Amino acid sequence: RFGSRCSLCAAHALGRLRPLRHRAMAHKKMKGRLLGKGCSVKKSLKQARRECQVKEKGKKLKKAQPGEEAATPKAESKGTAAAASEGPRLTKKEQKAKAMMEKQHRALYSEKERILLVGEGNFSFARALCRHLGSGAGVYATCFDDEATLAKKYTDAEECRKEVEDKYGGTTLMGVDATRLHSVKEFKGAFHKIIWNFPHIGSGETDLDKSAEEHRLLLAKFFKSAAKCLNKESRGSAIHVALKTGEPYKSWKVVQMARGAAPLDLGNALPFATGAWEGYAHRRTIGFKTALSKDDSEELAKGANIYVFVRRPEEADEA
Repeated sequence: RFGSRCSLCAAHALGRLRPLRHRAMAHKKMKGRLLGKGCSVKKSLKQARRECQVKEKGKKLKKAQPGEEAATPKAESKGTAAAASEGPRLTKKEQKAKAMMEKQHRALYSEKERILLVGEGNFSFARALCRHLGSGAGVYATCFDDEATLAKKYTDAEECRKEVEDKYGGTTLMGVDATRLHSVKEFKGAFHKIIWNFPHIGSGETDLDKSAEEHRLLLAKFFKSAAKCLNKESRGSAIHVALKTGEPYKSWKVVQMARGAAPLDLGNALPFATGAWEGYAHRRTIGFKTALSKDDSEELAKGANIYVFVRRPEEADEA
C-alpha cells in the first residue's frame, strides 16, 4: 500500500527511480501537496506523473532550443522595461491635452519667419525645428562653443548640423556669445523670433545663491542684447526662453530680468512639449556623459516652460 511507503518508494511507483528495498526509518514531515477530502492516492499519483512529464518535456525543449527559450524571458523583460519607461498609459482626455500642448508649441514658429537659435548644444532642436517647418531657409542656429569643443562635448552635433544645412538649407554658426548678439552686424533688427532653450552657465557652482545670481546676470545681458536683434517692423517679434520648473530655476527670476533689462513684457507662458519636436534630445551645457547624463529628454520629464517675451506696446507703436 502506497500510504505506508516512503517518498522514494512512491517515486519508484512513478517509474523515475530504480527499485529500492524499503527500509524502516524515521521520516520527517513530508512537504508537498496534501490530499483533499475524497481524493484517492491513485488519482494523486496520476496527477503527479502528469506534472513530471510536463517538467521533463520542458527540460528537453530547453536543451534542444536554448536560444529560443532564452529569448522569450529576455523579450518579456525588455517589453516590461519599455513599458515602465513610458510610464502609465494616458487616458483619452490626457492624450488630447498632450496633443493640444504639442500643437500650441509648434504653432509658435512659421516658415515665413527668420528665427535665431542661441545656446544650441547638439543642434537637435534646430534640426527638429527644420523638420517641422519643412525648410531651414530662415533658421540660424548658433552655439557658444568652438568647433573642436562642440565635437568633444556632443558627438551627435555634427550629424544634426549636417541635416540642418545640407537637407534643409539652414545655417549653423559656432562661437556666438548669447550676451553679445547685437555685436554681430547682420543680427541687428533681423529676427522675428529669438530662442534660447534651457540657458545655463555650466560653471559647477555649488553655492545656490551665488549660482542664482550668476544666472540672473546672464539672462539680463541676453535680453538686453537680444532685444536689439528683433525685427521692429513685425508686431509678432518675440524672445523665447525655456526653463525647467521648480528650483533653482525659479530663483533666476526670468520675467523680472527681461522687464528690467529691455523694453519687454511677458506675453505668454506655456509648457515645453518635448514630444512636439521629432528627434530633439536635451543636453547639458557640460556635454553628454553616459554616467552622468540622461538620454533623450528624460531630464525634462518633471516639467519645463517656455516664456514668450514681446516688446512693450509703446515700443511696438513707435515701430
